[in-house]
Amino acid sequence: MWRPVEGGVEAVAFQELPDGAWQGLADEARAMTAFLAEREPRAYRRYNHWWAKLPNTEVRMLPA
Repeated sequence: MWRPVEGGVEAVAFQELPDGAWQGLADEARAMTAFLAEREPRAYRRYNHWWAKLPNTEVRMLPA
């Protein structure tokens, strides 16, 4: 699961991922950040309440 945040994408893994998978996600995050650059970021805030309800998982900030 992911969400755009200031400076990149915050990603959640519901199972342990190897470093190579996180690197692939980081590459995708950079592409996603470029894709979302022209969109209004406030539109995604409506999903923030779900973020707090996620189970205890690994969360990483993937920079733009």
